[in-house]
Formats: sequence, C-alpha cells, structure tokens
Amino acid sequence: MPRFAATQIHTFTALRPGVLRSVLFFFSGLLLAPALPGAELHLNNGDRITGHVIMRVDGKIHFRSDVLGDLVVNETDAAIVDTPEVPVEPLSGLPPTQPKPKAKKPAAGTVAANESGLIQPAPPPPPKWKGKVEFGFHNQSGRSEINNTSLRAEAELKSGRDSYRATGRYLYGENNGNLASDRNDASFRWRRETSERVFGQSLTSYARDQITQINLNLEQNGSLGYQLVQNDQHKVNVGAGLTAQYRDAEGLEPGFNYFGEVFQDYTYKINGRLTVSQALNALYSPNGRARLATSTINTNTLADDVDNYKVRFNSTLQGKMSERISLNLRYEYEYDNAVLNKEARSDQRVTSSVGYAF
Repeated sequence: MPRFAATQIHTFTALRPGVLRSVLFFFSGLLLAPALPGAELHLNNGDRITGHVIMRVDGKIHFRSDVLGDLVVNETDAAIVDTPEVPVEPLSGLPPTQPKPKAKKPAAGTVAANESGLIQPAPPPPPKWKGKVEFGFHNQSGRSEINNTSLRAEAELKSGRDSYRATGRYLYGENNGNLASDRNDASFRWRRETSERVFGQSLTSYARDQITQINLNLEQNGSLGYQLVQNDQHKVNVGAGLTAQYRDAEGLEPGFNYFGEVFQDYTYKINGRLTVSQALNALYSPNGRARLATSTINTNTLADDVDNYKVRFNSTLQGKMSERISLNLRYEYEYDNAVLNKEARSDQRVTSSVGYAF
C-alpha cells in the first residue's frame, strides 16, 4: 500500500507544468461553475447555446450546456455573450421593479422642469409696450377761418407690480389768421403696487405754451394712491401727494414753487369696443407772488398776492373700428390761475381724432 502511494505522488509531480495548470483550472472550474452567471455561446455558424462558462484556457472555451453537456470550442470559432441575471422579485413572488421612464426631449419652446422628467412650458416672453398714435384735424372756412391740428401719442407697459405710462401731445390752431393755440407737452408716470389696493406714484411732466408765454414748465410729483374699484369693467383710483414746479415764463423770474396735489382717474369698459376714461388733477400752493405769468393777450404785470392753483381735467370716449384703428372723442379743460390775464387762464377744447394702435 505505501509503495502504491509513492508511485502516485511521483506520477503527479512528474506532469508537465502546462498540464498541471490545465488540471488545476479544470477542477477549480468544476467547483466554481455553478456560481458563474448565465451566458450564451454564439458559434460562427449562427448557432446559439445557453449555459455557463467553465473556463477559458489555451485559446479554448470550456462551456457547459444543460442540454448538450460539456463543450470545448476554439475561441476563434465562437464568442461568449453574457445574459442578465434573473431578478430577485419574480423568484420571491414580488412584482418586478419598473424601470424609471426616460426624460422626454423638450419640444421647442419648453424646458425640463426637474429631475423627474416632467416638462413645463418655457417662461413667457417679457412684457411689451402697447400704445397708440392719434391725429386730428379741423378746418372751417367762410364766415370764419379756423384750422386746428392735434397730434398725440401714448404707450403703456405692465410688468409685475410696476406699470408705466408715457404720453405726448402737440396742439396748434389758428382763428381768422390769429394764433389760437401752440402748445406741446409730455409726461411719464410710474406706478408701483405696494399692496392689493395701495400704490405709489411718480409723475414727471413737461410743457411749453406760446399763448401763455410759458417757455418751460417742469413738474415732478410724488403721490400715494388707493384703488377704490378694480374689476373687469370699472377702475377707480384716487390719491394725493406733493409737486415741485420749475417755471420760466415772460414777465416772471424763473424759479421753483411747491404744490399740494390730489388726483383721480377712472376707466369704464362699456363693451369690447367702447371705453370711457377720465382723469382729474388739482394743485394748490400758498405762495402767490412767485408764480405770476403774463400772456400774449395782456403783458401787464401784477404784483399783488393771489391764490395759486391749477386744475386739469380730460375725458375720452374711444370706439374701436378694428384691432388697430379707433375713433376718439375728447374733452379737455385746463385752468391755471398763475396766468395773469383771465381770458388766457382757461383752455378747453373738444377734439375728434383717428387712432392707430401698436
């Protein structure tokens, strides 16, 4: 018995190193084969065999098939393709885990909102200015020769809590060859809502009037306002504040004056085509001597103290003929007690014009 064992040991150690390595790989493959993941053996002739890879050595693939048993194939004649493992859920009776849906590619004008793949619309474009230009002309001949021309422009912008409004106006008229009106003015208003109904307002205005010989009139107003009514048809705002005025006029030393001011504006949308709008401003200053101005009608000066106040009122009825074209009927009234001549203190007019919206 001992002699046989020695012979066996001698025979085993006498194996060549390459053969010994193959034997070791073979037995280790037998031990590890059940643990290796499933795979497919793709032969060059197109056949596919499912099973497990035992080992790959010396250019050969040792493959075990449940149907065909153990196979040895040259690596040049076949390829190994791993197959996914069976998930645990089906084996345990649980429903399989659903893969996460891939995020869809955003379409034009949209952006991905978050990591979940939801798509939300792109942010709206920034707000744009909206406005219109109006032109009015009146000519009368015969007993009287009257020519009146008016040109107006206005634009508005709403951005969040802020709203902006810019206006410009030019008025010119002749009556029997005499100058009846020659005036241009402009204003810029900024309103900011501080709460649901309260807002702050800044109004900057410029005016020049040849009839009252006011070469330059600049006013800067700061006010607080309150929205009395705010719905789809009616909008009513009231407020009060302070106004600083710089005036340069004939017969008056240029300088500053200060006023207390109250204002009110109202908009009524009768229907989709008809709109009525109205605005009122009243200013008062206790300083009377600093504001006297002459006019082309009467150039005498007056040094007595008098009340210094000014009132502006205007209303408009707008009728839309189309989305762009409108007809406008306006009534405007302005009274400035700083003008020396009583006949030149008030200016009122009724005008009709054609408007083009942009």
